[in-house]
Amino acid sequence: MHSLAESGNKDATRRLVAWLEELTAEQPDNGILLVYLGSAYTLASRDAFIGPGKLRYLMAGRDCMDRAVTIRPEDPNVRFIRAINNYHLPTLFNRRSIARDDFRKLVDQLAQNPGCLDALTSQAIYYYAGLCFSQLEEEQNARNSWQKGLDLKIDGPLTAKISQELERLTPTAAGQ
Repeated sequence: MHSLAESGNKDATRRLVAWLEELTAEQPDNGILLVYLGSAYTLASRDAFIGPGKLRYLMAGRDCMDRAVTIRPEDPNVRFIRAINNYHLPTLFNRRSIARDDFRKLVDQLAQNPGCLDALTSQAIYYYAGLCFSQLEEEQNARNSWQKGLDLKIDGPLTAKISQELERLTPTAAGQ
């Protein structure tokens, strides 16, 4: 249902929010449920009309995801969901630094335990971490992160994006 909501299905988003609100009422300290509820709230914010309701959903989403990470700080799934959500928020909400910190921690977790997440999620972490490092002008960290994403040998859209980012970092023969 979360994937349907991500794809823009407003009905799925409404149902997801209602279902997760019900589940978190029963299990208020379940970090996995909270992070998904937070994500669902940010998706509901995307779908809401401009006004206080839109902002209320966004702030509720932020608070749920932050609470989830507080409850489960070492859970890479929880941290990844918050990181990806925060990365995609408009910069005026000042959440990009939290996303960067989350991605840095996730890269460290993958270095210590490469199997802690599935390969596609790991590749997404390496891709977004590389973008974050690039924004911070940490070129070598960006290059290393993207290379680790390619080393997973996954045939998919992120592989192409990572390759494009690496080509931007590599000087061309004509430019040398």
